[in-house]
Amino acid sequence: MKLLFLVRHAKSCWKDASLDDHDRPLNPRGLKNAPEMGLRLAAWQWSPELIVSSTALRAKETARLVSEQLSGTDLSILHNKDVYTENWHDLVAIIEGFDDDVNRIMLVGHNPAFNDLINDVPFELENLPTCGVAAIAMFDTSWSNWSSAKKELLFLDYPKRLSSPR
Repeated sequence: MKLLFLVRHAKSCWKDASLDDHDRPLNPRGLKNAPEMGLRLAAWQWSPELIVSSTALRAKETARLVSEQLSGTDLSILHNKDVYTENWHDLVAIIEGFDDDVNRIMLVGHNPAFNDLINDVPFELENLPTCGVAAIAMFDTSWSNWSSAKKELLFLDYPKRLSSPR
C-alpha cells in the first residue's frame, strides 16, 4: 500500500498586487494554520517519508511549517515546479514517477488540481480549503500504477474543521 497526503497551501497574502502569483507569501492566518495542521498529523501519527512541494513561495512555506511539526527523522522537502499546476493530470504524472521505495509521500500545492485529483479517487469534494489535508491510500505496491489502482480517501481535514481520521 502507498499513502499520498495532499496538502493545499495555507492562506496566502494578496496585499502586494505587484507580486507575481508564484511569489505570494503566507498571510498571518496561513502562518498559524500550517503548523497547526502539522501538529494534527503528528498527533495522529500520520507522517510522510518525503515531501514534494510546488515551487510557489506559499507552498514552500506551508511545506516547511507542516514538516517542522512532524516527529521522527528529518524530512526531505523537494521542490518541483510541475506541482505548480491547475491540471490534475500533471499531478498524476508526478505521482506515477515516484520511487517505489518510498511508501508515504506528501504533495504540497494548489487547487483546482488537488481538488480534481481527490474527486478522481472518487470522492465528491467541492473545494479543498486552504491548508486542507487529504490522505489517499493506494492499494498497490507501485506508484506507477496510480491511474489504475484501487484508491480510498482515508481522511480529509482542514483548519476550520475539528475532525479525526476514520
